Parts: sequence; C-alpha cells; structure tokens
Amino acid sequence: MNFYFLRLCWKNIWRNRRRTLITVNAIGLGVMALVFLRNYYDSFHEQVIHNVIRYHSGHVAVAIKNFEKNSATQLYIKNSAPLIQWLNSQKNTLAISERVVFSGLASSARGSTNVMVMGVEPASEAKVTDFARKLIRGSFFDDGKDKSIVLGVKAAETLNAEIGSKIVVLTQGVDGSVGNELFWVSGIFDTGSDADKSLAFIRLSEARAILSLPLQSSHQVAVTLKEEDELSLFRQSFDALSTKEAEVQMLSWKELQRPVVAMIELDRAVNRMLMFLILGVAALGIANSILMSLMERTKEFGVMLAIGTAKEEVIRMVIVETLLLTGVGVFLGNLFGVLVTAFFNQVGFDLRWLTSKDFVIQGAVVQTVSYPVARISNSLVVTTVIVILALAVSYFPARQASRLTPMKALRSH
Repeated sequence: MNFYFLRLCWKNIWRNRRRTLITVNAIGLGVMALVFLRNYYDSFHEQVIHNVIRYHSGHVAVAIKNFEKNSATQLYIKNSAPLIQWLNSQKNTLAISERVVFSGLASSARGSTNVMVMGVEPASEAKVTDFARKLIRGSFFDDGKDKSIVLGVKAAETLNAEIGSKIVVLTQGVDGSVGNELFWVSGIFDTGSDADKSLAFIRLSEARAILSLPLQSSHQVAVTLKEEDELSLFRQSFDALSTKEAEVQMLSWKELQRPVVAMIELDRAVNRMLMFLILGVAALGIANSILMSLMERTKEFGVMLAIGTAKEEVIRMVIVETLLLTGVGVFLGNLFGVLVTAFFNQVGFDLRWLTSKDFVIQGAVVQTVSYPVARISNSLVVTTVIVILALAVSYFPARQASRLTPMKALRSH
C-alpha cells in the first residue's frame, strides 16, 4: 500500500463532505461518550470499594468461623498475639486493627439506643478505617482519659449527648454475667452512613473487661494491604499458616460485602449494554456512509474494473476508506472523551440531580460526586471495538462492489 493509494482513499472520503462530517460526528460522539462513561464507572466503583474497605472490614478480616454470620460474642480468638505477629511480618501488610465487637444498650440521662460497640486500639484503628478522620466534635481518644466512648452523630442525637456526657453501656458477658460500664463521650463522628446511628467505639482493653474476655483475645482482626492485587497470595500464605487452627478463617472484603460486589457487577453489565447500544448507533452511521458512497460510485467501480483493476484492490480501497473515516472519528472521540473526563476530574460529576434520595449500599451512603480519571486502557478498548466493528460493516459492501460486472456498472447511470 503506497502513499498515492492512501491519498486517493483520503480524497474519496471527502467527496461528499456533509455525509463524511455526519459520519465522523456520529463516531466521535459515540467514542467520546463511551470513553467518558467507562472512566466514570471505573472511578465510581473504586469509590464504592474504598468506602467499603475504609468503613467496614479493610481488605481482609480474620475471625473465628461463622462469626461474621452470627456475630456471637462467644466466638472469639483466645490468643490473637501469634496472629498479630504473623500479620505484621508480612511485607504486603499496611495496617492491622484488633477488635472486640458486641451489641449492647447505650443509655444517657435523656435517652437510650441499641448500639454495636467496637473495642479497638485507637492508633491502629485510625490506620485501617476513616472514622477518626470523620470527627465533627471532640477527638478519637486523643484526650488520654480512660472510659472514653466515641459515638456516631445520630446516636449522639438520640442520646442527647455532647462531648463530656455520661453514657452507660449495658451488655451480656461471654460467661453469662451482666456487663455494664460508665463512659464519657470524647468524640462524635459523621460518615453519612448507618454507622452514625448504630456504632460506638471504646478502647480494646475496656471492651474485653466488660465482656469478661481473656487478655489478648479478640473477635476480629481487620487488615489493609499495600497492594490489593496480592490478596490471593496473602490468602494462600494465611491458609498454609492456619491449617493447625482450622477454626480461624480469613475473608476478603468481597466475601464480607457480597451485596456490594453484586451491585458493581450489575452496574458493569448495564454499562456493557449501554456500550453495545452506542456502538450500534455508530455502526449504523458507518454502514450508511459506506452504502451511500458505493451507490454513488457504481459507475466509478465499473470503470476501474473495466481497465483491469483487480477485485481485491476494490475491496481494499473501500476498507481503507472506511478505516480512514473511522480513524478520524475515533481520534476526535478519544480526544474529547479525555478532555471531558479531565474537566469532571477537576469539578466532579454529581448524580444528585437524578434523585433527591441518598445512594445507600449495605448501610453506607455512597458519595454522589465522583472524580473520574482518564485511563488509557479504556480508550484502547473502545478504539479496538470501533475499528473491528468498522471492518465488519465495511467488508461485505466492499465485497459486493467487487462483484459488479463492468458493463452492468457502466449502464447503471
């Protein structure tokens, strides 16, 4: 294929400028929409996953089997020290948080409410979750005082509690005894999720005491990793370690948050369906342009065949013209798709205008504003699909043009 041939094909596609511009616009708008939507969906899903990891379990959680299903206080790891030591020795471990978890009744002089209490080491928990960064009043146990409790903003409103208010927590110990303790509110957080009305934090040692748990025991150890891609290797290493302690298991965030995973998969399926619809419109535009061009150039093809042009050359000319036409549209579509993505990366793309209600997944409110990031992989996927589609819709009309007989083609006008 020489330069003269390419120049000839380029001139051919601009014979009818109006039709070419309409086709290029159809392809460009389709590519722009697909590139932006794929970038947006990827960023939105990453945001949902981040919320799950930073407000629930981390990347993985280690606990006694069936603890996540039953949340029974009797299902605890009797000595978590060796487990903590092993987790800290792993190169992919970023942070860990040892937890004691129980449900109880929180009461103040002005009200009461059911709460899920989480006993934690404050410094460790602040590295695994973002609750310490969501404080609107007080501190996350920074006052150094014993018997401190940190509440969600809605729980605090129910209890009519402020910083320094007295809160009594009542629950049942693992030995059947009644556990109760007086705490002082040291902090109030606001995450915009169900945790604000049902979650409270106390110190790990005080949670063990109220439940009559042994020292160094815990219900759960949450872990965040440096690289989530190495999660499978991390699991394999743990499974090899825990063969002697079959009652302890490690669950990834995907296993702990199955509804979230299902939502993401459903969202991706809808995205693929939308992609097919947009591709269908682009394909119709390409096919229409080719067919109209072939109908107008029937006599031209007849002359070419009459002077000895090979049928393969006719097929190649039509395909190359289609690829050049598609290339212009794809280039412009990718360019504007990246520019639109970059724009919303700065100002944010807000879905709040679609609904007045919050987006809630597993009790967590998902932020409606996303900041999409341009990814080369998405542009490559869209470009590849469009080019393949263009080749598919151009081949059969090109083959039909090559089958014209010179005399019949010359008499068609």
